[in-house]
Amino acid sequence: MRSRANPISVFNPHFLDRLAHRDRSGSAFSEAEYAGPWTVRQRDDGFAVLREADGENGEPDAVFTERETALLVAAVYPTMGREQQFQITTAEGGVGADVNALVSGKLEKAGWLRHMHPELVEALNVVEWLLRSPASLALLLEAASYEVLARAGEILERRLSGRTP
Repeated sequence: MRSRANPISVFNPHFLDRLAHRDRSGSAFSEAEYAGPWTVRQRDDGFAVLREADGENGEPDAVFTERETALLVAAVYPTMGREQQFQITTAEGGVGADVNALVSGKLEKAGWLRHMHPELVEALNVVEWLLRSPASLALLLEAASYEVLARAGEILERRLSGRTP
């Protein structure tokens, strides 16, 4: 957990101190710790990733030399500690892998892969979480170059208008 000298809160400091000594292993803590919203600010030492609530001079959670990398981290931070929506298991018969999705609290088969690729399912979880967060998606788009956004806009226009090749 980050340390803050003078956190601004509606809660009594004594109450917060008691909470600080409780077990922080639950998923709610992990998710709340990284929920953000996050912002990127240029500083002398690079591009800092900070919580928007911490203000311009807050303690950064990360600093990068490239602005785009800092924007990517700010976009992905809210995905940390989240429950995985997709999981991978060996397919019945041992050939390939089943991709299962969490639907209404239960895992249901969502698809199948020819090969076991846990890293694909990890990436799928991150992308799915990014699509659920307008702030994270905006940071991700901000990190993209003009050329990438312009080309993506052309592709999206073709797809939405039914003119896909």
